[in-house]
Amino acid sequence: MQKRWELKKPIALATAKRWMKKLGYRWVHKHRGTYFDGHEREDVVDYRQNSFIPTWYSFLPRMRTWDKDGNLEPLHLPPGVRPVVAWHNDESIYYANDRRQSGWVHESASPTPYTKGEGVSQMVGEYFSPDYGYLKSQDGTQTARVMWKPGKNRDGYFDNNDFMEQVDKVMDILESDYTAEDHLLLFDNATIHLKRRDDALSARRMPKFTPKEGCNWGIEVTRRDANGNTIHGPDGKPLKTKVRMGDTWYNGRRQSLYFEEGHPRVGVFKGMAIILQERGYTNAFGLRAECKDFKCAPGAINCCCRRILYNEPDFVNVKSILQERVESRGHHCLIYPKYHCELNPLEMVWGRSKFHYRMYPPSTKVEDLEHNVHTALGSVTLTEMRRYVRCQNVYT
Repeated sequence: MQKRWELKKPIALATAKRWMKKLGYRWVHKHRGTYFDGHEREDVVDYRQNSFIPTWYSFLPRMRTWDKDGNLEPLHLPPGVRPVVAWHNDESIYYANDRRQSGWVHESASPTPYTKGEGVSQMVGEYFSPDYGYLKSQDGTQTARVMWKPGKNRDGYFDNNDFMEQVDKVMDILESDYTAEDHLLLFDNATIHLKRRDDALSARRMPKFTPKEGCNWGIEVTRRDANGNTIHGPDGKPLKTKVRMGDTWYNGRRQSLYFEEGHPRVGVFKGMAIILQERGYTNAFGLRAECKDFKCAPGAINCCCRRILYNEPDFVNVKSILQERVESRGHHCLIYPKYHCELNPLEMVWGRSKFHYRMYPPSTKVEDLEHNVHTALGSVTLTEMRRYVRCQNVYT
């Protein structure tokens, strides 16, 4: 502007501020919305378009829907076809010092001292559906909600074992009190949700050849006691042990990855070359074990032993512990795509509950924190939940 109007003096900061306001700008804290990052990554797009969305839409005709006011819309199902209830899972953290930061203050008011830091925290694990709201038994005595005080000197950290206990409790409630419908359990793409069995198939660290005499190959895992707790050595570090990788099925036939009875080296790992040879890849011994840094040429599928195994159907379709557990009890399991928190309506439930939570009087007592969290979650109405699910369907 100085150059355009040939001004000799620079524009004052106060003048610039007045013009910014006239142009519709306001000096505020940075607006935050839904976290988006990695949406268009190749593997994310492939899973979203070719797995998640087709699976979701296969269940959608059997799900109840509601209008914007929360009124049930007609669901017409053929005789003998049961409705499907989608249960959305997620975890969130509430902090003692998380309070509303903005508000009207009179010009005569003095600054109010505030507590530094976030304060003690309270983690919540929850399930909800637009059909029933938060999951609980019909008599209200049991709930799927888990309250956890994260921290080394508190309740520890919510791991896969804790999560699976909650999942079992969820399915117990469903099988006891919600038997008239089929159930679809949806989970975020988190590490504890994707964990596989210790002996699950994976070609990542397999050697190409059979180990030398006196040696064997297995999967290195953390040693645990009968209660599932990690066993530590004198130095405080977790102790490790090796387990055999499980057998697999290929073209309808069982294939063991270790030499079986009758072989001179019974129980020893065969190596990728022999495993591939048994599958009909006659050139396996002439291939490299792995391309440098496992960065194979784009589109290559048979450039090295590891790449071939990675593309084998039984190695590709290994299920997580969560998926195996849910499906073994007759329910359906679906994982959200990575980086797609906007697809989980429970994220909006958390946001609405924290709007209420930040209005409550602050307290340093853990009991008050937990009470405020329960109260805030209870402040989210079923009609609001149904609106959030409508938003999810728009995103999908």
